[in-house]
Amino acid sequence: MTGPHPPTPLSINGEGETAHGKQRLPYSHARWRETGRITADLPLILLAVLFVLPVVWGLVASVKPADELQFKPWSLPSRIVWHNYVDAWHGRIGQYLLNSAVITLVSVVVIIALSAPAAYSFARLKFRGSAAMFLFLLGGLLIPVHAVLIPLYQVNEALWPRDWALREWLSIIGPYIAFGLPLTVLLLRAYFVSIPKELADAASIDGAGHLRTLWSVFLPVARPAVATVAIFQAAWIWNELPFAMVFIKTPALRTLPLGLLSFQGEHATEWQVVMAGVCTSIIPLLILYFVFQKHIIKGLTAGAVK
Repeated sequence: MTGPHPPTPLSINGEGETAHGKQRLPYSHARWRETGRITADLPLILLAVLFVLPVVWGLVASVKPADELQFKPWSLPSRIVWHNYVDAWHGRIGQYLLNSAVITLVSVVVIIALSAPAAYSFARLKFRGSAAMFLFLLGGLLIPVHAVLIPLYQVNEALWPRDWALREWLSIIGPYIAFGLPLTVLLLRAYFVSIPKELADAASIDGAGHLRTLWSVFLPVARPAVATVAIFQAAWIWNELPFAMVFIKTPALRTLPLGLLSFQGEHATEWQVVMAGVCTSIIPLLILYFVFQKHIIKGLTAGAVK
């Protein structure tokens, strides 16, 4: 009695097909394809390293002793100095974080609150002059931000009372909102156009007006787009410096970039404390990005696949 027969090896005909009729690439072709994939990914890997390396160096520099950071900036620390973060906190970094958080939150909320109805109007409502108004709004993207610093300073000097405590914050929140509107309207309108018209028709049949349709139908569907523009605007406002330098004079009202700039002395600078403050400043944005990461990716890839 004989045992089970060994499996018959697959034979490959001259056209590269196996005995079961399935196509199988020759070994040389598969290896060439794998090599090509690695070669195509190499620039992305190098780009990722290019972006990550300064962050890693900043984290290492923030825990190095002052003499090592000055004379051996690229070496690993011989000992970790967590007191650099304590010194940064004593330098009112907590107050600057709170100031930037309030200004960023108010600006982003107002930008989205004003941009969403405008984007809905340009995407769904047909009225005379809508195209011209939309192009006029997009013209704000062509205005250099720094070209209007002096006119805005003169306007704010005449607009707000000098003894008002929030005068300096309002002087920068207004320009932040104005310069954030064009891009936000553009991105939200592009997403609103891709939403099926049947959803708006169903809401209209149920008796919903335009504002109700926007709030109950379009904004929930467009959460990825809203999260994307919110992160973009928050990152810009959080890191903005020129407006803060011109309009904010009171030390207690300084934003985070302006506060970090004050860490630099006239004759000497404790760079390890500065780096500790910089590393502290990126934590809120990182948390915000990781929380809304899924929505951001959806917002960026919306419309890429039909």
